[in-house]
Amino acid sequence: MSIMRVTQGLMVTRALSNLNYQTRRLLELQEQLATGLRVNAPSDDPLAARTAIDIRQTMSRSQQYLDNISGADLQLLESVTAIQSVVDVLQRANEIALQGSNGTMDQQQRNQLAVEANQLLESVLMEANHQTNGRYVFGGTRTLSAPYVPARNAQGEITSVAYAGNLDQISVGVADGVSVVVNETGQNAFQSTQDVMQLLIDIRDNLRTSDLPALQQRLAELKRGQDQALASVARIGATQNRLERLTTNTEDHMQQLQVALSNAIEADYAETVMNLNAQTNAFQAALSASARVIQQSLLDYVS
Repeated sequence: MSIMRVTQGLMVTRALSNLNYQTRRLLELQEQLATGLRVNAPSDDPLAARTAIDIRQTMSRSQQYLDNISGADLQLLESVTAIQSVVDVLQRANEIALQGSNGTMDQQQRNQLAVEANQLLESVLMEANHQTNGRYVFGGTRTLSAPYVPARNAQGEITSVAYAGNLDQISVGVADGVSVVVNETGQNAFQSTQDVMQLLIDIRDNLRTSDLPALQQRLAELKRGQDQALASVARIGATQNRLERLTTNTEDHMQQLQVALSNAIEADYAETVMNLNAQTNAFQAALSASARVIQQSLLDYVS
């Protein structure tokens, strides 16, 4: 049977090794108490660190979805506000056409109504070319140039309006594998069943020529134009409701992920303080023991 000789050097090495371990453990607990985290480096707990990375990646994606929804909400809100303004304009245009079709009204009065109709036309053009964050909302994917381009006569009045946008949809990701269309094209809102700008041009011109039968016909066309715009408002409203529900669900999920992240890497304050006190005592004991071993020299063995 072999016998290991315990030399003074071996005792010193063992004492220093133990002291280093106790010091390292003490520093780890102090760091946990300072940061509030049980896992400050992957080596502290590789499994928990991997879990934390996965959770943070999921939270990052979820935050991006929330940012996408926020941007989409702004565009949808601006779109529905602009379309609702057009509905209000068409309502006033209906009143003008109804007044102008009254046979008791003279030409001067109709000319005055025509001036107002011309201003209503300009208002609709402005709303149809509405911008949000420097981008036109009703031009499909052609967001950098005005979707509606007017032609004007020598007096500066609009004689026709051409659509320069497209019918393409803009979709944004709002959840894993889920996208939502966030734009309403001008064609859908203002031209699908009734070209509302051409309609206002016709009303203005009919008033100037006192074409009463034509003005009567415009009343039905105005109704179609309003229904068309309101259908767009309803589509946008449905999308807004969906995004609102998605926002609530995503925020709830984010809270659950935050709890899971906390459970994975955060330190329990009371437990950490208790462990730190115990480790401090252990460090003091190791320091005392090491001091007794290291202080010995050959002079201690001279009689």
